Amino acid sequence: MHGRGGVERPACDDSELVLDLLDIFYNGVLLSLLLLWLLSERPNRFGRLISFAKTHSTSLVGVLWALFLTFAVAYCLYFDQLADMHDIPSAVDSAVLSQSGGVNPYNHDVVPRFEGKYTSPPTWSFGPYNYLSLDLIVYFGIHELAGGLGMPIWFVAANLMFSAIAFIILQDMLQVKWRFFAPIAGVAMLFYSFDNASLTFLLIVASMYLYSTLKSNNGSVATIVLGLAIMTKIYAIIPFVVFVMYELQLRAQLRDWRVFARVSASVGVSGVVATGLMLPFGIGNVVNSAVLFHLNAGARVGTSSGGTFLSELPLSDSMSTIISVALVLISVIAALRLKSLNNRMLLASLVLLLVVSKSSQALLVVPGLFLVLRMREAYLARRALRGEAPAPLISLWDVFKFRT
Repeated sequence: MHGRGGVERPACDDSELVLDLLDIFYNGVLLSLLLLWLLSERPNRFGRLISFAKTHSTSLVGVLWALFLTFAVAYCLYFDQLADMHDIPSAVDSAVLSQSGGVNPYNHDVVPRFEGKYTSPPTWSFGPYNYLSLDLIVYFGIHELAGGLGMPIWFVAANLMFSAIAFIILQDMLQVKWRFFAPIAGVAMLFYSFDNASLTFLLIVASMYLYSTLKSNNGSVATIVLGLAIMTKIYAIIPFVVFVMYELQLRAQLRDWRVFARVSASVGVSGVVATGLMLPFGIGNVVNSAVLFHLNAGARVGTSSGGTFLSELPLSDSMSTIISVALVLISVIAALRLKSLNNRMLLASLVLLLVVSKSSQALLVVPGLFLVLRMREAYLARRALRGEAPAPLISLWDVFKFRT
């Protein structure tokens, strides 16, 4: 791995073992997301799952904490190997240092990335920064404050902070007891500590929290915050588009034209904000390096790719791009037939997972978030059918009372 100054660190003999474990973890999570979504749509089976969890809550809590502690110990023991297997910390650090030196990282090949899939020791290539401008601005600011901690410590600490805030907000939305929620959140925080997906995750969670809690709920504020998420990682455009279409369709059906106009205006505001964030770096530079870069394998020559079914097929770059975009668009349009916003998000994001070239585990955050929100939604619907009172709404400030 290249740390500050681009100095290569020797890879550890255990790196391949840790990488295999991460691949197993990733694919296991993806399969679990699919199965749990299907289960949440079957009320009887979902009800049995809830009953089982309540009956065996003590044992379940013990298993969850044991998994978290095991993961945490492994994380500490293999910290250097984990750092070696991620090129995102080096990419962000190099972009920040280039920006500090007056070099536009979107217009110069200053960012180190793995050339192809990770190998031990890794082979590096260089290119422009391939994350959007709000991401660079935020991490630049954090580096100014905490860069003295060294690399990758400052980057890891920033991501742990972002994800911790996100999970505090999410716990308030789900109303899950901390003894269940904390170990799951802890594993996810550590897993994404080397990935700037933590910032994107925070913004998406914040947007859904604002949408569900604001008294003057018209979707406009959530739309703008989701627009900010796009300006960190481009895949956030999927929840943005699905959410806007959901709100516009809902307001049209209710003939609530004033709110319809506000949501439409918020899309325009998001566009203005995005333009302002890109202007200092050159709009064309940012679009080329952080948007077009991700559309096909040809644009990703010299960096990591692969990992999904479509990306492994012997297709030309243009055909792969056409099929990928078409399938995602079809999923977004097909989602219009679903009543639940969370189900719409799940359909579109899971299709995205199946067709894009996977270079990190970042894409899991979107379906993971909306799966737990959907399961909460299904749980409340089940309580309503049984004539049970809904769970009480509790202020976010109650989180800091460490409710269990």
